[in-house]
Amino acid sequence: MKKLLFAAGLALAFLMSGCGQVQEYEDRLSAVESKLEALQNQVNELNSQVALIRQLLSGKYFVQSVSDLEDGSGYSLVLVDSDGKTVEKIVRNGSDAHSPQISVKKDTDGLYYWTIDGEWMMQDGQKVRASGVDGKDGADGKDGVDGQDGLDGKDGADGLTPEIKVENGKWYYRLGDGEWILAGDAVTTVQCPIAGIDTTTKEGIVIFTLSDGTTIEVPFASAGAVKLQILVDDTVFRALEEGEEAGAPYEVKAPANLTYTLESYEPQGWTVSFSKPQDNKGTLTIGRPENSSPAKVLLIVTGDDGSCFVKVLYVGFSTPEDDTVYESESVTSASGTLDLPADASSVVIPSAAQSWISLQGNQLVLQENTTYDSRSAVITYKSGGKNHSLTITQAQKDAIVLSASTVEADSAGGSLDFVLSANVTVSAQTDQDWLQVNPPTKALTEKVFTITYEANATGNARSGHVTFSFEDISQTVTVDQPSQGGVVPVSQDFVLLEDASELLEGDQLLIVSIDGQYTMGAQAGTSSKPYRSRVSVTVQDGVISEVPEGAAVVTLEGEEGEWKLAVEGGYLSALSTGNYLKTVTSTDQYSTWSISVASNFVATILASAGESPMLCHNGASNATRFSCYKTTTSVEKVKIYRREIGSGEPSYVTQYNEPGIYLGSKTRIYTPGTDQYVRLYENNTLEFILLDPDAKEQLVLSGIDTSSQVGQQLTVGVEWKKAATSVLSKQYTMEVLKITEDMIWIGDSNGKGFIVKK
Repeated sequence: MKKLLFAAGLALAFLMSGCGQVQEYEDRLSAVESKLEALQNQVNELNSQVALIRQLLSGKYFVQSVSDLEDGSGYSLVLVDSDGKTVEKIVRNGSDAHSPQISVKKDTDGLYYWTIDGEWMMQDGQKVRASGVDGKDGADGKDGVDGQDGLDGKDGADGLTPEIKVENGKWYYRLGDGEWILAGDAVTTVQCPIAGIDTTTKEGIVIFTLSDGTTIEVPFASAGAVKLQILVDDTVFRALEEGEEAGAPYEVKAPANLTYTLESYEPQGWTVSFSKPQDNKGTLTIGRPENSSPAKVLLIVTGDDGSCFVKVLYVGFSTPEDDTVYESESVTSASGTLDLPADASSVVIPSAAQSWISLQGNQLVLQENTTYDSRSAVITYKSGGKNHSLTITQAQKDAIVLSASTVEADSAGGSLDFVLSANVTVSAQTDQDWLQVNPPTKALTEKVFTITYEANATGNARSGHVTFSFEDISQTVTVDQPSQGGVVPVSQDFVLLEDASELLEGDQLLIVSIDGQYTMGAQAGTSSKPYRSRVSVTVQDGVISEVPEGAAVVTLEGEEGEWKLAVEGGYLSALSTGNYLKTVTSTDQYSTWSISVASNFVATILASAGESPMLCHNGASNATRFSCYKTTTSVEKVKIYRREIGSGEPSYVTQYNEPGIYLGSKTRIYTPGTDQYVRLYENNTLEFILLDPDAKEQLVLSGIDTSSQVGQQLTVGVEWKKAATSVLSKQYTMEVLKITEDMIWIGDSNGKGFIVKK
C-alpha cells in the first residue's frame, strides 16, 4: 500500500511541477523525431542519387538542363529519355560528415563498377557492375529502381543498384533483392554520392563529381539523343488573361533529316499558330477568348518515321494554388520503381491505382501490368514549395493471340483471312516465296491478315510459316498446302503411257515411233504440205529421261474424248482432205482428238473429223515424218510417253472420308444406302471389297497391311468390274498417308489413292 501511495504521490508531484518540464520533454522528443525524419529524408536522397547515377550511366536519361536551387542546397535537373519525355530531378549537395560513400569507378575493362568507401562492392566474389554491357537487354537488372536499363548490351541483367538504409543506428546496403550488408555506424548527416555538377568546363558535357572525387561525364541531350521533342517556355502563357494573345519561342528537337509536322488541340474559340520554323525554331502564338476559363493546350509534333511527342501547356493558370508542376513518366509493363524528390511530402495515390502503385520511402513501387491494356494514374505531392502532378502511364502487357496455329490452304492458289488478337502493331513475315501476307493497321482487338498463296506446283504437299511479331514478341502460324495433283511433274521423265484413262489436262506428251527410235519434231512442213519432222530419241526401260533438241512437246487441253494437242504456235490439226498434220491457232472438229491405248501400249490418236484423221509415224525412206493418215497400210501408229503434270482437279484422297478409290477419272467411292462392303482378313492383310448388287459392280482392293505405319509403302491391287466388263486391273505402289482407329488412307504425291475401312 505504501508503494502504491508513493507512486501516486510522485506522479502528482510531477504534474504539479508545472507545464515547463512537460514542454521540455516534448521538445526533446520532437527534436529526436526531427533528426530521424531528416535522416530518413537524407537516406531517401542518397538512394535517389544512386539510382540517378545508374540511369545516367545506362543511357535511360540525358541531361537537358541544370540549374542551382534557390537555397543553394543542390541542383534541379531536367532529364529527357530516348523517347523525348522529360522529368525533373532534384539533387541535394553532399556533406563532409562520415557515412558510407557510395560511388562508381571505371575498371580496366572500361566499365563502371560500384564502390563503397573507396572499395569495390562485391557479390559472390565478383565486382558489381553499375551498368549492363553491349546492348539493350538490361531488363533483368534488379536495382529496385530501374532494372531495365542495361547499357548497350546483352548483359544488363548483372547491372545492380545499391540501396541504403539506417536501422538501429547502423548503416546497411544491399544489391538488388539481396541480403542487407552492414556498412558501419550511422550518423545523422548523410554523405550523398553527388557532390557537384559542372556544365561549363566541357562544351556539351555535364560533369558529375562524386563524393570520393570520381567524375562521370554525360552528354547534354541533343537532337541525336532524342527521337522527337518540342520545347516551349510556357511562363507567358500561364499568365495569359481573357481576351489576350501572347507568343513565345519554341524549338523542335529532331534527328537530322527527319521531316515533321506541328499540330495543336485547343478549346473551341481559342487560337494557336506556329510560325514557320527556321533551324527548327519559331514562335508559338496562343489567343485566349473573352469569358474563357484557364485551359490546356496540346502541342503535337509528329515525325514522318511515326515518332510523336506531345507537350501540354497550362494557359491562364497563374494563381499560386494553380501553379502546379506537371510531370509525366511512361514505363514498361514490368514491375519497377520511380523516384520522387527527397523532400516529397503529402503524396496522394488515387484509390483506383493503389492496387498497382504503392509508396515506400520516396519511391513509387509499380506492380507488373499483366493486362492487355495500358493504365495510368495521376500522383500528387509537394516538393520544393510547389505542388506536383505526376502522370504515370504503364504500358500494357504486349500480346499477340492467334486464332489457330495451323491453317490449310488449297492447292490451286488463292487467299484466306487469318484472324488474330493483339494490342500492338503487328508485322507479318513469311519464310516461303509462295506465301505473302497483307498486313493490317493497334487494347486487345481482332485484326485480320490476308494470307495469299500460290498454286502448289511442286508435285508434293508443302508447308510454310507466317510469323506475326512486335519487337521481341512473336507467334508463328503453319500453312499446310497439298499438291495440286500434278501441276508440275512428279519427275522430269516421260514414261510410257499404258492406260489412256490416266491422262489429265495439263499433261505433257512425247509422240514416239513404235520402235522407240524417233519422236515427233517441232519443225513443220510447208504450208501446202504440212507435216511434222521426226527427231531421234533415247528410250530406256520405258522411260525418256532427256527430251532431244527439236522435239515437239505436246500439252493436253480439254478432257477425255475431246483432247486438244497444244504445241508451240497453236494446236495440232488434221485436214478435211489429205494426209497432212498442220498447226492452227483456233480449234475445231479437226483439232479435237480422242486417245486410246491397246494392251501392247500402242496408242491410237484420232481426230474427230477429216479424211485422214489418224496421227501416225511414216518410216519410209522417202517420207520420214509424223502426219495424219486414213489407214496404217504403209505407216504405223505411235506410242505416247507422258510426263504427268495434270492441271485439272484430281481427287485428293486425304480430303475424303468414305472408302473407295480416288484415281482421277477412275474414281469410285462408297455410296451409303446403295453400296455394300466386305472385309476379308488373313493375319494383318486386308482385302476390301466394295459391291453394288443392283449394277453387278465389284471393286476389290487387296494387299493392304493393317499393321502398317504412316510413311510405309504398300502395293495395292485393284480389280474393278462392271458385270463381265473389266474397268481396271492394276497394281499401285503408294504410301500410307493417314491412319485412324478404323480407316487407312493410302496415296501418292499427286493426291491419288485409296481409302479402306479396317
